[in-house]
Amino acid sequence: MPEISAKVVSTSAPNSGLGSSLSKINNVDWNFSTADYMLSRPADFFVYLFNIAKQEYKISRLPVIKEMVIPARKEGEKYARVTKLPSPMKMPKGNIDSNEIDIVIMDGRRMAMDIINPDNWTLDQDAVLTHSDSVGQNIGRLGVFWSLNEVPTEAELAAATRRLETHYRNLLTEARTTETSNPAALPAVITPAHHAAADYFSEQLNWHKKEIRLESCPRCGQPAKVGVPFHMLDGGGFCIDGVEGWKKAVASGVKSRAQAYDATDAEFFAPRVRKQAVPVEDEE
Repeated sequence: MPEISAKVVSTSAPNSGLGSSLSKINNVDWNFSTADYMLSRPADFFVYLFNIAKQEYKISRLPVIKEMVIPARKEGEKYARVTKLPSPMKMPKGNIDSNEIDIVIMDGRRMAMDIINPDNWTLDQDAVLTHSDSVGQNIGRLGVFWSLNEVPTEAELAAATRRLETHYRNLLTEARTTETSNPAALPAVITPAHHAAADYFSEQLNWHKKEIRLESCPRCGQPAKVGVPFHMLDGGGFCIDGVEGWKKAVASGVKSRAQAYDATDAEFFAPRVRKQAVPVEDEE
């Protein structure tokens, strides 16, 4: 029987071309030229990013943005200003073939739209999209929007509110439908956005109980509801925040005007003295 021999070809031999490329990528000596006209060119305009929701969001848009925090709107304010972007935007892009850093130019509006919704390739924030490759990345329907105005107009705020409320209503409808048709699946459906929607419309639902957040009062140190002008103390009495707090306390009936005047000396609470009638002298 003839002897069968096999020739083994080693695949571990070094590939000089591949090794050179890898070395070039990992240890490249970048040549950056500041003579590029676009680097010193001023912005044509700025794009401003805002958030009308009381929720904070964190997004990532690699390779440009590793992590970006979208701050929540504070109580009593119409919006939170997130940042402003220049247009055109000048972003560096490495070229491993020439060891040079190129400048990539992008419309600031496109960058803002990509931050808000990567699936929206237009500049229309109300665009109806038929595709979605980035699940959960659309924060445009959660109250975030861009504007060319440093102070957003009432129309822009109304449009952002409309998008937010439409999405919130859809979430509540989804939750109600699931609760009715398949209650066991409800916990897997409910997300923080559903709870935010219930809070927004002040709805008391089986799966959502409105929570009252307590913090340490900066005046007395006792737990109190956030933002209240006055609150009851554990040992009795009330902790009241200045003249405005006393106004609220008097209006609610827990304190009298006299008590407020003694505590604040504010003329607003001063006793009201009726004008005395001037006696009419009899004619002789």
